[in-house]
Amino acid sequence: MEPIINDGDYCVFRANPAGSRQGKIVLAQHYNFYDADYTGGYSIKTYHSKKKQEGPENWTHEEIVLEPKNANYNPIIINEENSEEFRIVGEFVGTIKP
Repeated sequence: MEPIINDGDYCVFRANPAGSRQGKIVLAQHYNFYDADYTGGYSIKTYHSKKKQEGPENWTHEEIVLEPKNANYNPIIINEENSEEFRIVGEFVGTIKP
């Protein structure tokens, strides 16, 4: 997530964020998903969602894109088929330099 988060920085997250995550940096946990950039179970990316209206007060996510700030890394696209494999566990608050 450079230039916002640098290698070696400690990240501070707000657990279980509520409300809109649009445009916020989040900590995503993923199961059964191969992140080619890190091969780990967590990713820090910027959250963007496309929603579709299903009635006057109902909507669903059409697609969620977890986008890196650093162009050297790939976005993660979450659609309905793989949505159960992801969970947003934190909202980025800031960094602590070691």
